[in-house]
Amino acid sequence: MVNSLRVSLFGKFNVMYRGVNISGMQAHKVQELFCYLLLSRKQPQSRETLAEILWSGLPPARSKKNLRQLLWRLQGVLSHEDMELSCLLHTEGEWIQIDPGHDFWLDFVEFENVYNAVKGKRARELTPNDFNAIQSAVSLYQGELLEGWYYDWCVIERERLQIILLMLLDKLIQYCEVHHEFDVGLAYGAEILRHDRAYERTHRQMMRLYYMAGDRTQAIHQYQRCKSALQEELNVAPSQRTQELYEQICSDAFRPPLFAAKSMTADTPELVLALSDVLSRLDSFSLALAEIQVQVKQEIATLQSNPPVQK
Repeated sequence: MVNSLRVSLFGKFNVMYRGVNISGMQAHKVQELFCYLLLSRKQPQSRETLAEILWSGLPPARSKKNLRQLLWRLQGVLSHEDMELSCLLHTEGEWIQIDPGHDFWLDFVEFENVYNAVKGKRARELTPNDFNAIQSAVSLYQGELLEGWYYDWCVIERERLQIILLMLLDKLIQYCEVHHEFDVGLAYGAEILRHDRAYERTHRQMMRLYYMAGDRTQAIHQYQRCKSALQEELNVAPSQRTQELYEQICSDAFRPPLFAAKSMTADTPELVLALSDVLSRLDSFSLALAEIQVQVKQEIATLQSNPPVQK
């Protein structure tokens, strides 16, 4: 049965076979070995490496004996439920690996697959199907990888996957900005800031979304939240780009992107590419013009406050 085995590593560890939790996986050391092999499933692991990782500090002979016993327990758990899982664990001499050809569902793999499919796409190139796929991937993130585990190998993977989460959420915000889905985009922005309140790029996105939705007050409040977060978390001020956006919003000089790409279809790929290029140029021109307007106003204000001396 395809995907009869389902393993979740986001949040609380869980492994099910045909909709039923597999018994025997409650022992933490069994879970630890199984999860490490899943995370490193693309390459075989030597017994020596596994023994050192799982029992660092113990004499090599003792740690290798523990590993042999643990492998026997894990193999027994996988074989007990159904013979279909007995071949999941490959042990060949000094090498151990989860069978890369075995078809089973793994939450963080599904998560990564979506990221790999969209990471090279710009906001205007994302399709509604891409948007739905990213939303589904984000919904898989039910918590940090193996929440509550603090082994070095786990923490490294956890941080990598959290960065991917932020990138996927950023894609969702970009899509929402292009398609004028302001409330949805703001919700995803709040989710990013829940993970990293000093993520300045997201503060700028939310400032634009609030302003485009007609709420200049909240856009200004968002700048203040950004300023406070950067000061408290990193002891720095907002970047020049963020300050310029704030000034444009305060003076009503900000000009959001001119068009959404809703009318583009896959039936006319050449037209899509051409329109996408034109729209990108128009957006850049619009933003550049707004920045020039702010600079001109600043120069006029400077001249008014410091008039040239008459000779």
